[in-house]
Amino acid sequence: MGLTDTAPHLPEGTLCTDRILPDGGVVYSLTAHALAEIERHRWIESEKKGHDVGPSAYEEWLTQCWNGWVRSKLLEHMYGWRCWSAFRSELHGLLRRGTVERHVSNEVLHRVAWILGHGGENLDVIDWAVEHTSEVQNVLWLLEQIDINAARHRLVPDHLRLFLPQTGVSHES
Repeated sequence: MGLTDTAPHLPEGTLCTDRILPDGGVVYSLTAHALAEIERHRWIESEKKGHDVGPSAYEEWLTQCWNGWVRSKLLEHMYGWRCWSAFRSELHGLLRRGTVERHVSNEVLHRVAWILGHGGENLDVIDWAVEHTSEVQNVLWLLEQIDINAARHRLVPDHLRLFLPQTGVSHES
């Protein structure tokens, strides 16, 4: 890996589905940690209401939290703070590597990460680059490396539903 796990510990710790590398690094299972996060959400919502809210909390988390949660994990992976198995290994630490700095200045790099981290899309980054920097070609190169749309299409919440009790909610459009 070359980069250490520098993010704060996850509340659920290391799970049996996570892979421990020979150098002591951890490759975290996105699915297993999402399921732990979903259970934590159910518990919090149940505490707020004073009774078990049941599996409806699962669907609530999937519709309200999943996209932002996955994006935050992608950024952790790209900064090298934590390695997530759902993302391409070449992306791990991308935003801290010297190769990125030769193509994109640190100021631009951090701004792109900020835009993406706050829910922005590729077009938002491109619009910002056209307006605020002369590094548009370098920003396009960076977006190609990150390939956030490919990650989004591979990581749909439907596979998580396979691990959850039935909520009685139809998922068909």
